[in-house]
Amino acid sequence: MRIQPVLFAVFGLLLVVGSILFSQGMFSQQNSEATQLEADTVKLIAAAVDIPFGSEITRDKLWTQEWPAGSVPEGAYEDLTALLGAEGTAPRRAKQAFSQGDLILSDKVTFFGASVTISTALKDVTRAMAIKVSAETAVGGFVSPGDRVDVVLTQGRGETLRTGTILQDIRVLGIDQNADESSRGAREARTITVEVTPRGGQVLALSQQAGILSLTLRNDASNSAEVQLEQITMQDVWGEATPAPLPMVLEPEERTVRVRRGVDRQDVVLE
Repeated sequence: MRIQPVLFAVFGLLLVVGSILFSQGMFSQQNSEATQLEADTVKLIAAAVDIPFGSEITRDKLWTQEWPAGSVPEGAYEDLTALLGAEGTAPRRAKQAFSQGDLILSDKVTFFGASVTISTALKDVTRAMAIKVSAETAVGGFVSPGDRVDVVLTQGRGETLRTGTILQDIRVLGIDQNADESSRGAREARTITVEVTPRGGQVLALSQQAGILSLTLRNDASNSAEVQLEQITMQDVWGEATPAPLPMVLEPEERTVRVRRGVDRQDVVLE
């Protein structure tokens, strides 16, 4: 019996067994990774359709999204019952507009059966305050509910005219009597309601009596901290004034007269 065919057969059998074991190992690893991935995600409740400001939050407007377990936003809902309540419970309402795909967060919906008012949009430590504006002082009318703005005070006249930012990164709650954040487009407003701290409300009340308030619109995505801004005056706008040159003072020339007396000579200075 020749040994070579036997060796080839054994070698082939080892290859087949090795391939089977390798495939089983890869399959087990993939299953393990998939199981781990599923364990590292959670299902959160999101808007399946656009939900306008003030609308009821109902089951037909919702779906679930997979989110990494380590980055669940504060106030997100995992349980439909926690959001919708038991059968027959009065529905919650949207305190701000939701776009399709937005997560439903607890601070953006009302309590069960509550109506939507400006007060429901406030945080526990904030207040709502209205300020008078015009198209010129409110970014040409392009400020909408939900935008964030800075407030600038201008006061004085002539050489005493000065301006400075008194409040930064405050939320606009409403334009006149409209608090719907989904309403966009330019409009000529007479009052704008903003969300401020109690201290900020005092600053606004005093500033409205002291001069003209203007709004500067911030970037929606801006999360920058407050920047310390100094007041500026017209001197800062035009720069330092260059003093006029002093007139040149010429020393008077001395006029002298030479007097001869015999052999003597004398120079006399004339006044």
